[in-house]
Amino acid sequence: MEAEPEVMELYDLPFSDLLRLSSNSALPSPTNGDQSRLECISASIMEALGPSGPGLLSISGVPFASSLRRSLLPLALHLSLLNPKDRASLLKRHGLGSDVPLKKPDRSVSSFASLLKYQGESVLDQVQDIDFTSNSEEIAHNFGLSEHNDSEFDHLGDTFEKLGRCMMELGVRLARVCDNVMRITELEKSIIHSGSAKGRLIHYHSMLDGLILKEAIKRVGPKNRSKKSPAFNEICKEKSTVADLWQQWHYDYGIFTVLTSPLFLSSTVEGEHLVSKESPPPMGHSCLQLFDNRKKRIVSVKCQPDSFIIQVGEAADVLSGGKLRSTLHAVCKPMGLTGDVSRETFVVFLQPSWDKVLHCHGFSLDPDEEVRSGDELADIHSKIPPLSARLRDGMTFAEFSRETTKQYYGGSGIQSKR
Repeated sequence: MEAEPEVMELYDLPFSDLLRLSSNSALPSPTNGDQSRLECISASIMEALGPSGPGLLSISGVPFASSLRRSLLPLALHLSLLNPKDRASLLKRHGLGSDVPLKKPDRSVSSFASLLKYQGESVLDQVQDIDFTSNSEEIAHNFGLSEHNDSEFDHLGDTFEKLGRCMMELGVRLARVCDNVMRITELEKSIIHSGSAKGRLIHYHSMLDGLILKEAIKRVGPKNRSKKSPAFNEICKEKSTVADLWQQWHYDYGIFTVLTSPLFLSSTVEGEHLVSKESPPPMGHSCLQLFDNRKKRIVSVKCQPDSFIIQVGEAADVLSGGKLRSTLHAVCKPMGLTGDVSRETFVVFLQPSWDKVLHCHGFSLDPDEEVRSGDELADIHSKIPPLSARLRDGMTFAEFSRETTKQYYGGSGIQSKR
C-alpha cells in the first residue's frame, strides 16, 4: 500500500489584512507596531509565493463567501448528471459553456465555464467597516447575496458571476500587494488591462457518478436506472487502497489562479433520486497536491473551510523576474476514499491580455531542471513540457498559451492520451 503524502497547512492571510495592505483609499496612519506587523505580513506573503515557498496561500474571513460557495458548488454535481439536452438548455440560459467533452460517460471531470468581466469598481471595499465577527448569513443578506429557496438552478448564472467577481478582486488586490513589495507595476496592471478572467465550476466525479452516467446510456429514464441503485450503493461503499488522480500534474500558465476551498459530497441513489450531503475532507486535506522541488516530495494541501486559495501561475514567474514561483500540482483521489465521494470547486484564472509581450531576459526558464533527471519522482516531471520548450523571449501571452496547450494536450502532447 502506498504511503499518504505529508499534509501541508498553507500560510493564511486574513481578509481584513489583505484589505489593509491593498487599499487605495486614505487610511489612518498606522502606529509603529501596526506598521511593523503589516511589513511582516507582506514578507510572509512573498515568502509563501516566492521560490522558497509553496507558490500559494489561503485567504480567510471573506464576508459572504460561505453563502456564495455553498449556493454554487453543489450545482456542479447536479449539472454534471443532467441529461445532455436539459443541461445544454440550462447552460445557454445562464451564459455558461463547457471546456470538457460532457458526452463521455467515463470522464473524471465536468467543467462549466464563463468569461468574467473586470468592471473596475470594488466589490470588497464596501465591506471594510463590517464587523467580521457578525453572522455571515446576515452579511450576505445585506449585500443581496443570501441563499435562495427557489429552483436550484434559478440563480446559477448570477451566483457564478458574483462569486467570480469577488475572487477576481481578491487576485487583483494580492497582485497589488506583491507589486508594492517588489516595486513593480506589472502584475496588477496586466490583470486589469486584460479586462476579463475565466471562471470554471468544476465537479470531480465519484465512482457513483460514472456508474450512473454509463447506466443512463444503456437505459432510458430514471425509473429503469433505479433498479440498479442497490448495486450502485454497495459498490461505492468500498474504499480505495491506492491513490489516483482526478487531474494530472501541471503548471498553471496565467498570473494567479483563485480557487474556493473544495466541497466534498457523499451521494447515494434512493429510488429515482440522487441524494447528496456534505462530507468531511478525505484524509483531512483538500486533495490538492504539490510537488516540493526543494525536498523532492509530494505534499497534500490543507486549508480552512470557506477560505480561498490563490496560486501563482507561470506568467507571474516571468513578469516578476522570478520573485514569484509557480508550483507543479495535481488533484488526487486519496487512499481511503469511498466511491460515493465527489469534489466540487470554483476556479477563476487571472491572466494577462492576449497581446501582452513576455520578456524573459535574465530569467531562468527552468530553475529546477536538475530535479527532473535524478529524483525518485522523475515520472511526474516526464509528463510536464518544460517552460523553456514553451516560452521564448518576445512571445505574446496568446502564443505562449497556444504552445502550452499544444504541448500538454495537443495531438502529440505529453498528456494527450492521459
